Amino acid sequence: MFDFDDLKDSISDFTQKKPLLLAIICIVVFLFFAGLIILMIQTTPVKKTEFKEAEPFTQDAPVLIPDSPDIEKEYYPNRITENQWSKEEINKWFTYPEEETMKELEKANDKIADDITGAAP
Repeated sequence: MFDFDDLKDSISDFTQKKPLLLAIICIVVFLFFAGLIILMIQTTPVKKTEFKEAEPFTQDAPVLIPDSPDIEKEYYPNRITENQWSKEEINKWFTYPEEETMKELEKANDKIADDITGAAP
């Protein structure tokens, strides 16, 4: 049977008697593995990515919006805008501010105006 204690002792003697030779052997082994890794990286084939040709853009083509949770379903990238809102649109989108909110806004605006014109003669 192989005696590991003898191997351990011989390695210990070698490292104590010839440390320079051990350092050179370690450097050579390291360079060998580094070169092997570099060679493997350089010789691996490059994966080719294939791109589909882009379709030519025309102004009449419909805009394709991808499905996404960020984009609302009623999103229109291009639409004809009217000059005035209809009564239904006013009721749907516009909310009249409360009287209390309007008074607070008026006070805030008055304060800004007073700060600006406060030092004026």
